[in-house]
Amino acid sequence: MANHEKITGLIAATFTPFGKDGEVDTSLVPKMTETLQHYGLKGAFICGSTGEGPSLLFEEKIQLIRAYAPFQAADFKVMVMVGGTNQKEAVLLAKEAQKVGLYGISATAPYYFRPGSVEQLLEYLIPLAGAAPELPFYFYHIPLLTQVNLSMTGLLEQVREKIPNFAGIKYTHHDLMEFNRCLRQFDGEFDLLWGWDETFLAGLSMGAKGAVGSTYNYMAPLYQKIEEALDAGNREKALDLQQISIDIVSLYAKYGGMATGKAIMGICGLQLGQCRAPGVQLSPSSIKSLEKELESTGFLEYAMSYR
Repeated sequence: MANHEKITGLIAATFTPFGKDGEVDTSLVPKMTETLQHYGLKGAFICGSTGEGPSLLFEEKIQLIRAYAPFQAADFKVMVMVGGTNQKEAVLLAKEAQKVGLYGISATAPYYFRPGSVEQLLEYLIPLAGAAPELPFYFYHIPLLTQVNLSMTGLLEQVREKIPNFAGIKYTHHDLMEFNRCLRQFDGEFDLLWGWDETFLAGLSMGAKGAVGSTYNYMAPLYQKIEEALDAGNREKALDLQQISIDIVSLYAKYGGMATGKAIMGICGLQLGQCRAPGVQLSPSSIKSLEKELESTGFLEYAMSYR
């Protein structure tokens, strides 16, 4: 593996901003990134699940890569999810990410024609990573959405000799035992980024140092407080804070998935438009109801302001 530094702290899986016409609006990217930096986040993960990457055109992903590139810095890492289902498109996106100087690239397992083994998965990933050999490559493990749940310890076992710039795994899964085993594999060689916001405390307890998540866009201070409490040995306080996250994330299922997150961003002062179909669209009355429920959770104490 290439000698890439491990990521510590919070990386926001950013929402893709759309205008009233439903087209990508990159004019909002500076406000988004500057606010994330203000609140101490360590980077942005773009075009992922939160960013509706699978619903974006190739050209739109290129627009976003170029819009975020000026904000790439040593203390603010910009990573992009390049694939997906289309290997050739992912290769082109990876080349663009390296050309404009992003920090790193990532890809999920193909989720339509799915690989049935680690070997098949690697056949898909090797050209992607090879298209941007100077950038760290992270596999994005999210079996809830891809329905591909191969052994990640098995992937790490084989990837060392096949992808020189392989840095680690963005781990969005509930198998805490496997996550910990991956962290310890090869004496901790690989970087494991926790990707499940509502179980952030569990990830920390199993050894996570870096995390990528959608709710870090609007309540990063809550997670920073969870980590502070855990570091201070106050597990009871850390759990109390984590339960606020659990209550807020539970509203996603009630109000309509990712559209709920975009609505919360609007409540925080940044209108990012509606989600693309088949995403649910929240009505004004639903947003008012959501706002009242957020207040009851204690959200306002930790909410970020984009005003």
